[in-house]
Amino acid sequence: MTKITNASKNSFYHRRYGAKQRCNKKRTYFTAAFSVMNLSKGSVLDNPYHRYCRTNLHGDQDCMLTVAYWFNFVDFRHWLDKLLDPVGDVSLNIHCFNGAYIYLPFPYRARHLKKLKVNNCLIRNYLSEWKAQKNYPDSLKDLEIVHSEIEVDLPTMEDVVSTLVTKETDCGQETLETLVMRNVTFKPVSIKPQTEQQTKSILDSFQTFLEKMKSVEYMCNYKQLHLLERSGVETLNKNFMDAQTERAYYPRLRTFILNSNNIVNFPVQFSNWREYFPTLREIDLSNNSVENFTFNIPIEKTMNFVPLLINLKNNKIRSVPLNIDKYLSLSPIILDLRENPIECDCNAKRLGNYLRAVRRRFPLYKQLTEFVCSSPTQVKDVKLIYINYEKCSQG
Repeated sequence: MTKITNASKNSFYHRRYGAKQRCNKKRTYFTAAFSVMNLSKGSVLDNPYHRYCRTNLHGDQDCMLTVAYWFNFVDFRHWLDKLLDPVGDVSLNIHCFNGAYIYLPFPYRARHLKKLKVNNCLIRNYLSEWKAQKNYPDSLKDLEIVHSEIEVDLPTMEDVVSTLVTKETDCGQETLETLVMRNVTFKPVSIKPQTEQQTKSILDSFQTFLEKMKSVEYMCNYKQLHLLERSGVETLNKNFMDAQTERAYYPRLRTFILNSNNIVNFPVQFSNWREYFPTLREIDLSNNSVENFTFNIPIEKTMNFVPLLINLKNNKIRSVPLNIDKYLSLSPIILDLRENPIECDCNAKRLGNYLRAVRRRFPLYKQLTEFVCSSPTQVKDVKLIYINYEKCSQG
């Protein structure tokens, strides 16, 4: 995180672009000066957000805020409501100085809001609109929250888990195309003092809530989502994958990133990925604690010649499935197993054969096959693909 001195934090920086006109087939920008970076000391309903946003003849609003103290998304939403037509696509990019916070209620609906990026912020009022009527249609396409902390009010959470939430609250915005949550933590808070037992009771009731939600009849349909990332969590909730798939469709998801989450058990949804994510092309489970993995071999009618890339780099895998030789048949699965403690003894013969087959059939991914042995000592620092296993017994 950026370290800011008191002097610089209280300064008011902005960079202005003079009269400049750029024309192309898609956009024609106003020949007006605009600010692409400002420090927002606070928010009021009449805050001149036009200073922080650049616009064009189509009414698109590209807003960039650097928050030194606090910012209220609801005020920004009211400002958007007051804009005269035409109002085109709206994007909001928020970067916070250390210690700054923003009021940002899930699921972040606002007039024509297409892109929302939040970086290095403390997020408050996260559940404040969970009962609110849906006044804005889903419009958000790209959501990215990184290096931030989300405060979850315990009394509100208790209220949430004591009932069944609506589809609009549960699913959020089904128009999303990319959803990135990287290095984001949730912090339970309460205005009133809570005993340790009360806090535990609320958190335990969340498991009951998940069971109740299995009975709902609706499904979330993320028909445009192609990138989903939830990475950098010290301990990802054990029910995360179940919650992601029990009531949701992902007909176009291509990339699923779950790296650096201390995941121990390989998700069963990935073993049966064709059932849950039929168009998936890449899974990133690197930098976790996975010890074993397996994939179901497809039947002939589900064959797909486009490979699925599985990044299992830097886990705790010591052996590979007995049927790994079938991973390149019908629907190819290409594994990156580098930096795992796999013993390069005779049992690694299957893996060596698999890696050499990948090099022959998919030379584009040759680098992924360069697994370097760390043991036993006689093959230390030798690439597995160059080890001769002729002296090993068959199998």
